Parts: sequence; structure tokens; C-alpha cells
Amino acid sequence: MSTTYTLKIKTGEKKYAGTDANVYAILFGENDDTGIINLKACKNYKNKFEQGMINEFTVEAVDLGDLEKLRIGHDNSGGSPGWFLDWVEIDAPSQGQRLRFPCGRWLDKGEDDGAIVRDLLPAELQTEYYTPFVPYEIKIFTSDVFGAGTDADVFIALYGQKGVSTQQKHLCVNKRERRLYFERGAEDMFIVELEDVGDVIEKIRIGHDNQGTNPGWHLDRVEIRRQLRKGKGSETTIFPCECWLAKSEDDGEIIRELVPSDIITEKLLRDGKLKTTETEVEDALETHSYKVSVRTGDMFGAGTMPTYFLRFMETWETQENANWPNLKPTRTSLSEERNTDPNTKKLAQAKLGLDRNANKKEKKKKKKKTAVVEEGPIIPYHFTLSTGTERDASTTARVYVIILGPNDTETERLWLDLPEGKKSFAVGSMEHFVCYGTDVGEIKRVELGHNGLTPESCWLVDELAVAVPTKGIKYSFLCKCWLAKDRGDGLTARLFNVLDSSTININRKVVYSATVVTGDTQYAGTDTNIFLSVYGANGSTEEMLLPKNGDRFERDQEDSFSLEIDDIAPLKKIRVRIDGTGSRPDWFLDKIMLKNLTTEEVYEFTYENWLSKTKGPKRTKVCELPATVDDEEMVESTTYTIQVQTSDVGAAGTDANVFLIVFGEYGDTGTLPLKESTNRNKFERKGKDVFRFPDMLSLGELSKVRVWHDNKGPAPGWHLEYIDVKDETMDQTFRFPCDRWLAKNEDDRQIMRELACANNDSVDLSDKTKYEIATITANTDDASTTENAFVVLEGRKARSKEFVLENKKKKFLCGATDTFEFSSKHVGEIAGICLGHITKDGKKPKSESVWHVSEVVVTEKELGNKYFFHCDARIPLAAKKDQFLTFECYKSVESFASKVRNLVPVKYEIIVITGDVKGAGTDANVFITLYGVNGDSGKRPLRQKFRNLFERGQTDRFVVEMLDLGELLRIKVEHDNSGSNCGWYLECVEVTNTANSVTTIFMCGKWLDTKKADGHIQRVLYPRY
Repeated sequence: MSTTYTLKIKTGEKKYAGTDANVYAILFGENDDTGIINLKACKNYKNKFEQGMINEFTVEAVDLGDLEKLRIGHDNSGGSPGWFLDWVEIDAPSQGQRLRFPCGRWLDKGEDDGAIVRDLLPAELQTEYYTPFVPYEIKIFTSDVFGAGTDADVFIALYGQKGVSTQQKHLCVNKRERRLYFERGAEDMFIVELEDVGDVIEKIRIGHDNQGTNPGWHLDRVEIRRQLRKGKGSETTIFPCECWLAKSEDDGEIIRELVPSDIITEKLLRDGKLKTTETEVEDALETHSYKVSVRTGDMFGAGTMPTYFLRFMETWETQENANWPNLKPTRTSLSEERNTDPNTKKLAQAKLGLDRNANKKEKKKKKKKTAVVEEGPIIPYHFTLSTGTERDASTTARVYVIILGPNDTETERLWLDLPEGKKSFAVGSMEHFVCYGTDVGEIKRVELGHNGLTPESCWLVDELAVAVPTKGIKYSFLCKCWLAKDRGDGLTARLFNVLDSSTININRKVVYSATVVTGDTQYAGTDTNIFLSVYGANGSTEEMLLPKNGDRFERDQEDSFSLEIDDIAPLKKIRVRIDGTGSRPDWFLDKIMLKNLTTEEVYEFTYENWLSKTKGPKRTKVCELPATVDDEEMVESTTYTIQVQTSDVGAAGTDANVFLIVFGEYGDTGTLPLKESTNRNKFERKGKDVFRFPDMLSLGELSKVRVWHDNKGPAPGWHLEYIDVKDETMDQTFRFPCDRWLAKNEDDRQIMRELACANNDSVDLSDKTKYEIATITANTDDASTTENAFVVLEGRKARSKEFVLENKKKKFLCGATDTFEFSSKHVGEIAGICLGHITKDGKKPKSESVWHVSEVVVTEKELGNKYFFHCDARIPLAAKKDQFLTFECYKSVESFASKVRNLVPVKYEIIVITGDVKGAGTDANVFITLYGVNGDSGKRPLRQKFRNLFERGQTDRFVVEMLDLGELLRIKVEHDNSGSNCGWYLECVEVTNTANSVTTIFMCGKWLDTKKADGHIQRVLYPRY
């Protein structure tokens, strides 16, 4: 059988790029060539090869094998024969390839080199691979009855077993063919290439679009012939119809599903004879009738005018197209786990080695030998690309990144595809991407390139940032170079060494698989925005939006996606919030499950109730759910009783609305509006107001509260004496003294205060403390030892003595964890350890012996702080303690008691420097949030009376009081986009803790502007030391 090729030819955007000449092409393959093909019958335009136009042609030819070259030219005829050809794309379904032949040159005797014929080669990086199609010979028999023929556009789809189907295929290319084919009594044959549906065609769907002068059609039968698997014959399947496909005949249907009646097999025997056998199909599918009732809701605007379609889903999966029903199923059973998250799909494809078309990646044209990592953990990589501001800096080419690790290991090519609606890396733009690839270990180099080969695909890269959240590190490469054939050094790919990058530490993340189950009750699905916050024993995440992709969060449905969550395990609870927007603002949440993909731990959070202001018993848009592990809840429920004492000073009372957040071991309560008090007139001078919040999750030991008001009312100023919070389950009351003003015209003019808990006793660490040292021996055959070990703790304040880890009762066995406890002076925060391996008798070892230690964990017993040291080292045996290896702390977990001890009021000086570029200043209201090891500051406004803030090249200074945050980890700067000139170019922010005079610098150098860069008006900045 012959095969078909689809040619798409793009004429350039240059002035006078179009041509009136006759264009021809020759395709060269490994087996043969097509000869001259005159490109006359365009499928989509009558006037061909005009400026910026993409013309499509279908070419039938013998199977050429892999395409190697394309020759294209014209005859230089017509009034304007000159032609600027951008590219040619050839789709070869039989090969499973879509090849791009870039040109970007004139075919004009008066331009360029004067050539009107060019030989083009395929661009390897622009070639797309997919599952090869197979040819089908389709014969359509139109009945010999009056008016049987049709001028409509006829299409067909084939269905195999287990729901495998082809795309919908239109049998005619243009109106001319539609007028010629499907006449009364005619037999029309088409050779089409479609997806392989397997050995058995169980049914076909055939129909038309009811267009044209005589659309009605009486179809007699359809015969589909294809080659047998080993190529020794063919098989013809007959699908009888013998009925009308017409709106005005029979039942008015214009689409029919046909099942086979007979199969004719022709096999070539060894003696050269052709054996023909005809078999009747016995177990063909049966046709059923369904009664469908559709109920439109009884609310304003519920009705509709457009035509809607319905799709049944049991074993069949129909294709999406314009002519056949293409609705989402109204219901998906819980056993069918859905996954529409793009990041999860990228992760799954990365594990399988798939490209963006979900097909196996081609590796046969590797130019260099590299140790591409095929197995190992798949991790997310975050990329940020900034395009320069010079003329012609943008590109429409497809950009990729390759991450290279030690020993020439590297990821697959990670394509950075722009989101829908964006066609290019525009001048001055900043784009963000998330790709999943194999973990190559420590990153050594990064390759950045694109697949453009024409002059128009030139690209000026300003900056590349690569973040690895699972390792807590981010690399920024200042590029400022061209990736272009005709600019700079002519390279379209560059290698960047991490030694030339600026490196910062970011929040370490862990990848979780999240499964959200919507309940099976009427109207349970939602279109609203859903937000999730996660709380663990070691901190909490910020609120994350769960994007509603496709038909996510529908009734009785499971939706799975991946989430990057801070390393805060073990998880304790989550908070789910909806904002009530959308046409269906209510949501019935059944449960949420989070699975740590590293440790395989699974946490379940069950709700089984409404999140709604109008439905359900709770009438709430926020819920907190405890984590359940092995049927045990990690957090208890309680009732909090809050007593607020207003001071006995002049004008101490307030008319403003007051809000409170309580913080403890297991996170916070979220914002609690203090509305329903025991007193009708709240927060009056010397008054005590009591508020009760039942059915809340216990926070355990409390650490602080954050209290503020909205500064509304005739007398908003407020002098607060103290707040008492009682946990009724623990039967314990926590006091938070204040004795300060929350007023714009009093004290330091702040209306937000953070109050530390007065219950927590300070621990005196001047005396000795105890350290617990746990060693984990590697689980290998020769890892164990029968000798002793020793360790020295290197602290910020002091160095410990040598602790001998005596090997008694068979310690240090393969895979074993051994624990030792020692008393010592307090060494402060532990930065490193020295670990040695010594003989028991102090004599020189007779033979070489090693101890393979995997990890060491040191716990300070007074406060419970933990320090982790990743070793994975073979420590040689020695007689003296002068031989050892040193290891740095890669992770520390500060205990709640330690954090509480540091909660004292501190004034922070915040210096904000606006950049010295055109339009850098802003009239918007600016806010800042500081994040430290002891928590966050909350969103604080940066304001000053009688001063024009944040002008171009200006430095602004602010002093804000809050509880000590400890070492600052990051800050978030944002504005509300208000004012006539709201765009802002932020240079940097300096934050100084006035108590210890430690200054932390946060560099930015980016726009906070909806119309520039990436359009974001908030930035998260990390310190650079």
C-alpha cells in the first residue's frame, strides 16, 4: 500500500514574502524519492503562499522510509515570484514522525543568493515522535436508491477492543472531492492512515456534517481492508448499514455506529496461490436504546441556547472533535482515579522516559556518549528565564534545558513549553517552568538551548535560574548572551558551570501525592477556588491554591496531583478553605490523602461535610482536619475560651473590629474574628470580654498570639492589658501580657502586636546538658565493626570533649541504629562533628578494618533540638584519636521549647531600596512578611506619615516591633497594585535585628508590575551571605 504525507508550508512574515509562482517539492527518503510534486490543491486556502500563511497539502506516495531531505522551489512565474519561506513541516504517520525543515531564506532571483530552489534538512530538535499509524483501505458503497448521494463532509472512526479507537478522519480533503464522491450507486475507495486499533475492529462510527446542497445519504455498507501482521495477505471486514443518514429520513440520525457482519481473509500460500476464506462474525456488539432525562436547575439564568451533546463512558472512549459529542462524563466512580495535574503527568512521563506527546523518546541520534540516568528518583526542577530588552531579543523557538551532574550523568532534554496563549519568549519577559527529571546528584553544569535554526529564531537570554526544591538550593546564571545562528558566536546552545552562578539556599521541599475525594451527594462538585495549608511537627506551609484543571472536583470523583510541601513531617493537620467564587461555590469534601513519595508515609484527612455558607450544618468556608495514621488521629479536638482584658487607662476602649491568631506546637488557629462576646459592647475600658471557639483542633502548648484591629470606627485606638487562652481539653490556661497601645496615634503607631506566652519557663543552659548520639551503620556486608568509635561535637559556642562510643553487646552491626548518652557542657548550635574509629585496647590494628557509617543524629536533651549528619563514609580503624573524619550538619530540627524560649520582643529595622531605572517608583501600598526559624511576622504594611515612599533611586527606612524570629530564612514583599503608577522596581531589602545588630540582605533586582517581566506583584526573596 502507498502512504500519505501531510505538508505544512509557512510563508515568512517579511514584507512581500508571498509568491504568485508555482511551487513544487521533492521528498527524499532512505528508500526512494517522490519525484516532483506540484503543490496546487491546498486544503485550507485558495490563494496560496501569502505573507504569514500556513498552507497544508496532502501527498500520496510510496513508502519512502525515514525522510532525509526536502527539495522545494518554484518556477519564477507570476507578477511577484519572489518568496520568503520560513519552514516546512512534514507529518509522516506511517513513520510516526513529524519533521520540521527550517529555511528562513528567500527563494528569489533578486534577493539573498538568487536561488529559487533550496535543499532543506530536518531539524533534529524540532522532530516530534508518536506511535506510527497503519494504512487502512476503506471502501464506501452508496446505495442505488433515489437521492442516495450526498455532498456533505463524511467522516469515520474505527474502534478496537478495550476502548482503543482512532481519531475521527474526514474522507474528503475539499469541497471539490465532496462533490465527486458518494454519488448514487458509487463505490469510493480511500487509503487512510490511522492509529492501530488491534487485530479486531469491533465497530465503526460513520457520519456527516449535514452541509451542502444535498446532505442526505443512503449508505449501503462499508468495507475496511488492511494487511495482516506479517504482511502475508489481507483481511477485509464488512460493516452493513442499508439505511439513511439524513435529517429528513428514517429516524433523522446523521451518525451511525456499525458492527461487522463478515470478515474476508486473503492469504498468500507458499506455492504462490491466494487463499480466500469468508467468516461470519458471531459475537458482534449489540445495539441498545437509552432514555436520557436532563433536568435544568430552577434558578435565574439556568437555561441555555447552545446545542449540547452527551457521551456515555463504559468501555468506549470517544475522541474529541467538533462533529461528535464531546462532553465530560457526568460522573466518575471512585475506582477510576483521575489525575489531571500537569506536574503529576510530567513526573509520570519522566519516570517512563516519555516526551511531551507521551511517547517514547528517540535516542538513536545521540552525538556524544553520556551517562543518561535511566533509573533513580524523579524530582522537580524549577526554571526561571528572563529575556533581554534589546531589539529582536525574543524568540518563538522551543527552549530546552539539560541538567548535568558528576561523572557526565545528565537528565533527558527538559523542554520548557510556554503556556497556552503565549507564543514566544517576549522582549523583557520572565517565564517560570516546572519540569520533572531524574535526580543527577550534585549539579555541575546546565545546558540551555533552543531548536530554532533560522535567523528569526535568535534569542537574547538575560538570566537563567535553576531551583531544586528537594535539595533546598537555587542557582542563578547571569547570561546576557545571544543564542542565535546569526548573532554573537553563532551558537544556539550554551553550557553554564555552577561555579559561575550565584547560589542561595531556599526552602527544602518534599514531593507529596495528594488525592482529593469529592463526596457522592447532589450538587457536591464545585467551580470555586480551593486553598490548602499543611501543618507538621516542624512548621507549616503557606496557603496553596489547588488549580481546577478540566473537570476536577466533581461529584463522587478522585483527583490526584503532586504537591511540593516544606519538609515539616510528621504531618499533624491541614486547613482547607474555599473563596466562594464561581457558578457553583459550594463543595462537599469527603476526604484528602497525602502520600510522602520519599518515605511512602500516608496521611488521611476525613471531613465528609459541606464547605459552604448556605449548605450543611456548619455553614463555613474553612475547615481544619487532623491527620489520621493507622486509624489514630494526630491532633485532639478542643474548645478554646479566650478572655480579653482591656486596660484601665483613658480612652483604652475601641470600636474597631478585633482579630486574633493563636500559635502553638501544632501550628495556628487561623484568623479568629472576636465578634460574639459575653458583653454586648465589646472592648470597653477595664472590660473583660470572653469568646468561645468550640470544635477546634488543639495546638498543644501555646507559644504566642497575634492580635490586631482594622482601625475602623469613631474611636479605633485600643490599650490591651492581656489575653488569656484556655484549652479545655488540656484544662490549662495560657496568659499573654501586653499592656501596650494598638493605635495609629499612640506608642509606636502599630495596630498589630505579637504577644509571647508568659507560662513558658526559661531554661538555664549555663550548666551541663545531656546529648543523645545515635549512629546508623550502613546496611552492607562489610559495614559492621567490633571495635569502638568516638565523636566530638563542634558547636557555635564551644567544642565538646571526646565521647567514646563503646562497642558493648554487639553494637555497630550492619543496618543497626545504636544510641549513646553523654553529659557535657552546652556547646550551642552544633555545626559539625568529628567521627573516629579506634581499637578497644589502644594497640595498632593488625589488619585494615573500616566501619561504614551511614548517618549520625545528635539530640540535645534539655530542649530537644536535633542535628542530622549525613556520613555514608568508611572510617578506617586507628590506634589513636588523632585520625577522624569531619561532617557538617545538613539538617537541624529546633524543638518547640527552644523556639518558645527565644520569643522576646525585638525591633527590626527594614531598609527598602527602590531601583534607579525609569518608572521604578510606585504609589501602591507596600507590605512585607518576614520568615525566620521561630515563625513569621505576619503581613506588615510599610507606611510613614508625611513622606512620599518608594520613589526612583530612593532608600526608605522603617522600624517594626515583633517577637524575635531568629535567623531570617526569607521575606515576601508585595503591593496592592493601587494608585496611578503602581508598578515598582525593587532593588533590595536590608533587615537588621536591633537586638543583636545582625543585618540580612535580600537582593531582588526585579519588577513587581502586572505589565512587566512575569506580571507578579509579589516576590519571595532569600538572603545572600
